[in-house]
Amino acid sequence: MPSASPFRPVATPRTFEAILSQLKDAIAAGTLRAGDRLPPERELAERFQVSRASVREALRVLETLGLVGVRRGADNGSVLLAEPGNAFATILDLLVELRHVPIMDVVEFRVMLESGAARRLAEVPGDGVLDTLRSIVDAMAAEGVTQPEFHELDATFHVTLVRSVDNRLLDIVEGAADRTLRSLIADVALVTVDWPAPKQVLLAEHRQIVEAIASGDAVRAVNRVSDHIRYWGRAIARLRGEV
Repeated sequence: MPSASPFRPVATPRTFEAILSQLKDAIAAGTLRAGDRLPPERELAERFQVSRASVREALRVLETLGLVGVRRGADNGSVLLAEPGNAFATILDLLVELRHVPIMDVVEFRVMLESGAARRLAEVPGDGVLDTLRSIVDAMAAEGVTQPEFHELDATFHVTLVRSVDNRLLDIVEGAADRTLRSLIADVALVTVDWPAPKQVLLAEHRQIVEAIASGDAVRAVNRVSDHIRYWGRAIARLRGEV
């Protein structure tokens, strides 16, 4: 005897939204879990009593959001991902590029996240986090590091700082905010033609952040992180004509 389906027929002008709603409810109820394979497209269309095109549209939305992986070929089907993608990053990128969200709002958002992380790490040192931050700064200072590699290490430094708080939601939103600013990093490079000069400033600022955290001075750690993020954020905003 077939198991009871968690899905019911839908009828709405925006059918795919009703499908998404039911899938969300099934996940919330525990009927569907990360790693589960969704029924085939044809079967979902029959259960929802909608067209396969509507089911396909709903699955595309879930895939875009990074919640579902669509496998093609012999092992085809849709699977709820155990490690979802960061759709928030894509959305934030678009909001910033369309000027719906000013760069300085993203900057201040990062200040709130990272200053809190710096304060907590200064007060309660995480296991091995300071060593990791130091090794990242050392890698940034290494001879022969290209500018793109430097910026990638810079991003890793800030993500590592936030992850020291061990809060998954913070990881997601910081990753999105950081990626948005990194996508504009070419603008930072335009602040001065002479890359070695801002590179040394950036290195000094990162070392000061690590030193403040290591000393256990929470106030100084917060100030170092905040000043660093705001300075370079304003540089980007000025070049974009936002300040």
